[in-house]
Amino acid sequence: MRPRSNTPAVPTDGNIIPSRTRDRRSGLLTGIRRSLGPVGLVGGGLAMLTLGGSATFAHIITRPRHLRAIATRTIDETVEEVAFRSADGITLRGWYLAHAAPRDVLIICHGYAMNRHELLDLAHALRANGHAVLLFDFRAHGTSEGKRSTIGYREAGDIIAAVGYLRSRPGLARVPLGVAGISMGAAATLLAAAREPQIGAVVADSSFTALTDTALGSLRELVHGAAIPFGPLILRFGELLTRARLAANRPIDAIAALAPRPVLIIHDSEDTFIPVRNAFALYEAASAPKEIWVHPGRGHASLWWCCATEYAVRLDRFFTAALGTATVAAA
Repeated sequence: MRPRSNTPAVPTDGNIIPSRTRDRRSGLLTGIRRSLGPVGLVGGGLAMLTLGGSATFAHIITRPRHLRAIATRTIDETVEEVAFRSADGITLRGWYLAHAAPRDVLIICHGYAMNRHELLDLAHALRANGHAVLLFDFRAHGTSEGKRSTIGYREAGDIIAAVGYLRSRPGLARVPLGVAGISMGAAATLLAAAREPQIGAVVADSSFTALTDTALGSLRELVHGAAIPFGPLILRFGELLTRARLAANRPIDAIAALAPRPVLIIHDSEDTFIPVRNAFALYEAASAPKEIWVHPGRGHASLWWCCATEYAVRLDRFFTAALGTATVAAA
């Protein structure tokens, strides 16, 4: 039996770490783990809060019907209750204001968290000047079906469905047709007109150029510059909830396709939610014939109500000129 040596063994493998070094490193790692324990918990909690808050916010903004309650207006004999279905099977409800001898027929589209009730006075003013008018509630708004709004993306299809409905009515198959939209309705109108040649002229009031840019900018303003990472997460959750490519909601890419059909861009110069630079960018991207009306009002999408008389006059003049010599595209 060999005698036990008091001399420490010398390792023969260069990868073997002496026990004293292992002890020091083990102690260091243990200390780091103990120090980071509370930080890790806080970080994990913040991550869960960010994800949960973003998902909740996306859930709220894609279900706008309950965000604003609008009292039902008294409806006179000139207003007919109508309903039609979108291509994806959603029932859309609206009002048709007929005219005995319409010079054209107009679709007026409301904005996000609005509904057709708010635009009834404008519809009456246009009808009084010889236009037949259709108002309807977008999906997930007013009394129409649908659980989620895509803030213009699938709403473009709702407008195309409205065009098809009007063309199916007796006497309207060959009548010139125009569309005006406000905010989300304006964005949806530009997207729809790029796809539907039956739309002969467009008014886009307070449209964004691209939903992603506008959403992130608005969120930064809402939380004083802290939208990142909340903004992209909210948009991503919105896409998951709606199963729609919200990032593809880009009217700036669609507006050039409207030519040679006339377009009128309207915007409130005091708008901070969707700044007026969006209107100028859309105007630059559009091809002639095009017009722009920028006017100080009371903020986002306010001109239709704070300058109601002038607004109705401008729409009447624009559509009368734009559609007066319009050639109706084959259905």
